[in-house]
Amino acid sequence: MQAVSTPEEIAPALRAAVLRLARRLRVEREQSALSNNKVAILSYLHRQGEGTPSEIGAAERQRPQSLSRPLAELEADGLIARTPDAADGRRRRLRLTGAGRASLAADMRRRDQWLARALEGLDGQELGRLAAAASLLDRLGDTLG
Repeated sequence: MQAVSTPEEIAPALRAAVLRLARRLRVEREQSALSNNKVAILSYLHRQGEGTPSEIGAAERQRPQSLSRPLAELEADGLIARTPDAADGRRRRLRLTGAGRASLAADMRRRDQWLARALEGLDGQELGRLAAAASLLDRLGDTLG
């Protein structure tokens, strides 16, 4: 296999591989699982601790208006809580509840179990490369622009 040396050369292969893995992980979700949008919101709050609808929308590249319904449903289900913003009482900050943390963990568990089984066939060096790649992919996911 030829070494890839430029972003233009690696981008198509990386995109294809990430999309294929993402599709496979979606298949592993239970039918009663949270929607992708709700998982994105809960994941953001898990990573950041709290946030406003605008902050979540910017991070997830969605308009805050498109988050209104999933946010209301998550709140009605007791998975998130809204609190007044200390700096601006007109704004609300969102945070995960204990039930939200548990729901997110349950949603991820089945996919993590499938992925762990798939990784069992790899040797230590391959696992090390994937661990490093996971960190890089996470950084890429946070890149704007």
